[in-house]
Amino acid sequence: MRHDRPAAHSPPRPPPLSPGTPATDLRLSFGGRPLASGASLAAAGVSDDSTLEALARLLGGVKKRKKKTYTKPKKQKHKHRKVKLGVLKFFKVDDAGKVERLRQACPACGPATFMAKHFDRVYCGKCHATYMVEAAAGGKKGKK
Repeated sequence: MRHDRPAAHSPPRPPPLSPGTPATDLRLSFGGRPLASGASLAAAGVSDDSTLEALARLLGGVKKRKKKTYTKPKKQKHKHRKVKLGVLKFFKVDDAGKVERLRQACPACGPATFMAKHFDRVYCGKCHATYMVEAAAGGKKGKK
C-alpha cells in the first residue's frame, strides 16, 4: 500500500512555491548555506549535478515583548480551617439532658440547615436567604 505522506522520521515538506512568486522574494541556498546575490555559482562550488534550493523569505524578526513586572504580591487565597468540636456552637444541653438549638434554622431549607449569625442579620449559606435582626433602636425584620 502506497502513502503520499512522508515517513515519521523525515521532516515535514514545505508547501510548493506558486509559479507567480517574484524572484526578489526567493533566496537560493546550496549545501545548507545561502548563496550571496552577487557571487558566481562556480565560486560557491556549484556544479552541473548540484541541487540548489529556492526558499521563500519569511516574515518575522519582531522583537519579543518585555516581560511585565508586578509591583504588588499576589493575593493569598482564603484557606478553610477546621474548628475542632465546632458542632458544640450549635447546641446546648441543660442539666435535665434536654438539647436546645442555639442557632436559628432556615425556614426555606428546613430544620437541618442552620443560619449564620451576624451583628445585624442571619444568613442561610444554602439558599442565600437573609433576614435582618431587630435592633434595640427599632430596626425592621424581614427579607433583605
